[in-house]
Amino acid sequence: VGRDIEHFAKVYQGLTALERAYFDHFTAFVAREHRLAKTGEHGLSKRNGLAALWLENREEKEDRFSILANLELLENHSKADPPRLVLKRTSETHPLANFRAGDIAVLYPAAGGRHAVLHNQILKCSIIEVTDLKVVVKLRSKQYNQGIFRRHKVWHVEEDMLDSSFNGMYRSLFAWADATAQYRAMYLGRVSPREPSPVHKVKSYPDLTTEQQSVLEEMVHAQDYYLLWGPPGTGKTSMMLRHYVEHLHKQTDETILIMAYTNRAVDEICHAIQAIGPKMQDRYLRLGSRHGCGPAFADRLLVNQVGELGKRSEIIDLVNSCRIYVSTVSSVLSNVELLELVRFDTAIIDEASQILEPMLAGLLHRFRKWVMIGDHKQLPAVVRQRKSLAVVDDKALQDTGLVDCGMSLFERLYRTATTHGWGHAMGILGAQGRMHRAVMDFPNQRFYGGQLKVIDHVDRLSADSRSTPHNPIETILDQNRCIYVPCRIDGHYNWKVNRHEAVAVARLIKYLREWYASQGWEIKADTIGVITPYRAQIAQIQDTLIKGGNKLPISIDTVERYQGGARDIIIVSLCTNRLSQLDALINHSIEEVDRKLNVALTRAREQVIVIGNEEILNHDETYTALIDHCYRWKVDG
Repeated sequence: VGRDIEHFAKVYQGLTALERAYFDHFTAFVAREHRLAKTGEHGLSKRNGLAALWLENREEKEDRFSILANLELLENHSKADPPRLVLKRTSETHPLANFRAGDIAVLYPAAGGRHAVLHNQILKCSIIEVTDLKVVVKLRSKQYNQGIFRRHKVWHVEEDMLDSSFNGMYRSLFAWADATAQYRAMYLGRVSPREPSPVHKVKSYPDLTTEQQSVLEEMVHAQDYYLLWGPPGTGKTSMMLRHYVEHLHKQTDETILIMAYTNRAVDEICHAIQAIGPKMQDRYLRLGSRHGCGPAFADRLLVNQVGELGKRSEIIDLVNSCRIYVSTVSSVLSNVELLELVRFDTAIIDEASQILEPMLAGLLHRFRKWVMIGDHKQLPAVVRQRKSLAVVDDKALQDTGLVDCGMSLFERLYRTATTHGWGHAMGILGAQGRMHRAVMDFPNQRFYGGQLKVIDHVDRLSADSRSTPHNPIETILDQNRCIYVPCRIDGHYNWKVNRHEAVAVARLIKYLREWYASQGWEIKADTIGVITPYRAQIAQIQDTLIKGGNKLPISIDTVERYQGGARDIIIVSLCTNRLSQLDALINHSIEEVDRKLNVALTRAREQVIVIGNEEILNHDETYTALIDHCYRWKVDG
């Protein structure tokens, strides 16, 4: 311990005044995030963090749909490998409690009344299966003392949090401080990345546009780092990342680590790698847990591959024989030993604008080059602390582009490169192939300064009509790509629910179902999506649809869960009941772009329908402009 303290002191004292300020600001920022994750903030928003376990009673948790209550123990495999429990939903388990396979959770007996969590042993676990009838959890460790399971047959499950991501950020900040002075200077934007070096000739790919091919060549030839800004639908992952990985794998002997913030984004990366060709199925390894990985890519998990090997030498041979690794950033921070075993050349960070800077600070110096792909006008990383606490008031740090600790490294370096004219280290994709031109128009003018255009020679993106309407409702749906549906305020005691908007959603889905049927179209899983800001409103919409007999494959989720996804038709239920909600509904970037609204609107391929209370929304000029832009349709929600 003494040597560690001496090493820390030596490293810290060796930093320049600017570097110390950077280290101090981010250490304090991470510490505040860590504390809030534990204690939470109390008030109307009910962001109670882990402390909600004991600060809220069961009724409050039920109201937030944040507890799977009164589950009956069916099967006890707590001594098996892996240790599992199978629990049955009962009549007292809220059917709309919002949990997913892969969520980390705590499990405890229901005995003890409204605050049962304070009177019982708590077991850490992960949810591995959730159905209408049962919940299956995997315990963190085997339970050899079976007394608790004999005494208790009814259990509660609540969400949990891990400290590992915070510990990883602390370690990452110190690794940054312990890196070379040259790296720290370039990382802080004090030194320009080197000019491009066209060592490798880049193959011409027929499925890339001229713009995409040109940017790919810049990515390949760049040294030190390259920043690719890709607005929605421009092919950041499916085209650019895929072909960049293909080039590195086939034209060089480099070893690559590809990272993203979420497991869902990592699934998309795995899909892009496998799209390179049939042999790529066996050419990459994925870090992480079995429960955070899509079933299609589970066989490429390192834990599954290692499980088939018996000797340490075989494991070392396995990791050294692979040249492509894929992971979430948090999994890399939790498995830094891999970075000691494998010499990586290039790091690729996808969805980089969602990653807090301390997560990357101590990783990137391990690579000869890094490429970051993102869009700082879409959702940023989740930050719990008030914006005023994250703001940087140090003039020297502000000169590096760091004005807010909650901004991503991608955004900071992109702003720095723009300011200094380092065009060789940055590029932008302006042609998108997702949104119909009419859907694109509002976010393009409002958020992207008119930089977006539709990809040439794709008729769907500019078509005037989609169908042959048979009645006035079908005519409205066919002729209007952007629709606004005004709705009343709901006086329900839970202001995170608006039943009028839920009814409007159900009515719109009924109209869409009838329209699709009349045209002979099938409604698939990626046809209709509903975005709404609160768990309670998700549950309200689900309940309204279920009572209406809806059996369509419609996903209902928050905008955070939708980033990276798309549907033909997006319905946005803003759940507007009080003016104070606007603060949580809007997430402004430094450039005053409403990133939440931008993401919500740009998930739609063919049509977007926005539902909300006009009186409340008109207090924000962007929503006022959106309402004016849309066709107004009263559907009597």
